[in-house]
Amino acid sequence: MRGLAFLVPVRIKTNDEVHDINTVRESLVFLNQWPKPRRGPVYSCAVRSCNAAIAGQMTTDQARQAFVGFARIAGILAKTDLSAPPDAKVAERPPKGEGFS
Repeated sequence: MRGLAFLVPVRIKTNDEVHDINTVRESLVFLNQWPKPRRGPVYSCAVRSCNAAIAGQMTTDQARQAFVGFARIAGILAKTDLSAPPDAKVAERPPKGEGFS
């Protein structure tokens, strides 16, 4: 089985509940339950990207980014979503005695 797990879950908020979407397959399940009247081009792109990742024609991260884009446009991306790649540099505090106190 292909590695379809996201390195960082996508956090979405629906009906005041936060859900973590952890895999490409979970993304597709969520997308398939999305109301038909609210589906548009960004939705279609996310579905195609997830299907392409399952078929091995796109990376899991590319499918994740398409799903994040959909969630952002749909207004359901949780503010606590950690969309930065896991290797992104985070500002560190200088050691004691250096820099500001």
